[in-house]
Order: sequence, then structure tokens, then C-alpha cells
Amino acid sequence: MTVPLLTLKGIRKSFSGKPVLQGIDLDVYQGDSLVILGGSGAGKSVLMRHLIGLMQPDEGYVLFKGANMADMTSSEVYETRRHFGMSFQEGALFDSLNVFENIAFPIRRHRRHWSLAKITARVQECLEMVGMPNVAKLMPSELSGGMRRRVGFARSIALEPDILLFDEPTTGLDPVMTSVLNDVIISLRTQLNATSITITHDMSSARAIATRLAMLFQGQLVFEADRDAFFETDHAIVRQFVEGNATGPLTEALMK
Repeated sequence: MTVPLLTLKGIRKSFSGKPVLQGIDLDVYQGDSLVILGGSGAGKSVLMRHLIGLMQPDEGYVLFKGANMADMTSSEVYETRRHFGMSFQEGALFDSLNVFENIAFPIRRHRRHWSLAKITARVQECLEMVGMPNVAKLMPSELSGGMRRRVGFARSIALEPDILLFDEPTTGLDPVMTSVLNDVIISLRTQLNATSITITHDMSSARAIATRLAMLFQGQLVFEADRDAFFETDHAIVRQFVEGNATGPLTEALMK
């Protein structure tokens, strides 16, 4: 049997007594492009932070390649995070650094022995992989929203991670730029032979990039399936979310 790359088991997390995650069980396998859907406040970003050890669960555990992250030393957690490439909402670039220095930042921290020439070559390679070979000297303020996202993608792949994490990668972008970013995400996963996990509420992106989808509702994963089965299911919560209907269990939950 294939061992999952990532396993979440019984993950529970509350803030000030308010439950946010309520018993999350999830396996992620090598080569997956998993998309986690859910409305605002469903717990998607909190779940993402648990995946890379930025938050510890109140109950349950996270395994990476079979190892419990809660049992790791700080240096082991630091090394484990090298296997994850995180692309934050809206790029989250350092405003005071140019594009080159933004992408070089994780390389300088984790590859201290690399020469400037080697760092420069890797930064250029990453920019070419996201289709932006000529922006290394620009500042974030000189980039459009879509360009900042792609620079964020380039930074996330600088260390050749096993798992790519995308937090709402297309929020606020027009349909054309959304399509461009979808293609970049697919291309990166293929070129790096990586696994990707994306949290979003953008249905066009979900359809384009996912091999598997999971629906998060009130802190629980209420439905999970391969792409075709997910979009064909009669599950009431999934159907309302996919179709964007004004009535249904999602709306009823908001009224309570």
C-alpha cells in the first residue's frame, strides 16, 4: 500500500473556546493536486497552517512521510518545512526587497553555502518557470496583482519543494489572469513532479487544477472525491457551493 505523503488525523483546533477545526482526517498522496473548498470562515487557512507546523492542533496529529511533526525537534521541523513551498495570498512579497531578493530570501536561509552565481542562476530559473524572466530588478510596487502572485509562486519553488501550497492564489483577479495562474500552477506541479494543495473558493480554478477536491464546512471535511465525482455528486452542501445557489444548507448555517 502506498504511504501518504501527508496525513492529518483527528485534527481539532479552537480559539477562545470557539471550534474552528472539528476532527479533520485527510491523506495527501504523491502527485495529488488537492483543492480544499469552503466559504469564508470555514477554517481553510487554519488547516493550511497546520500542514506546515505553523499551528499545533489541540487534538490529533500531522504526519509528513510517516513522521509526526509534533514529535520533531525545532531543527527537524525547520528542515521539514524545506519540503513545503508556500504561496501566500496576494503574493505577500517583502516590499523593501526587489524581485530577485524576494526569491533569493529562502535560498540564503537554507542554502548558506551557495555562491551568489548559483543563487542568481536559481532565481532566474524560478522566474522563467513562472513566465517572468525579465523582472528580477523590479520592486513589488512596480508589479501588477497577477505579477506579484507569480513572483510569490517563484519564491515558493526556490528550494524545489515536494509539496506546493497555494492560499487563495486567484482571489481578486480578472478571468484572464486567473486562467494564466491556473496554467502556471499546473505547469509547476508537472515540472517539479510535486504535490500541490490549494485552498480556494474560485470554482474555475478548482475545476482547472484539481485532481481531487475536499469540501470544508463548519470545521469538518464533509465530502471528498476525485474531480469528476466531486462535480457530479448530489451532496447538498457541495451542490450549493459549486452552483452558487442562494438557498441551501450553507445559507441555513449562516442564519443560525
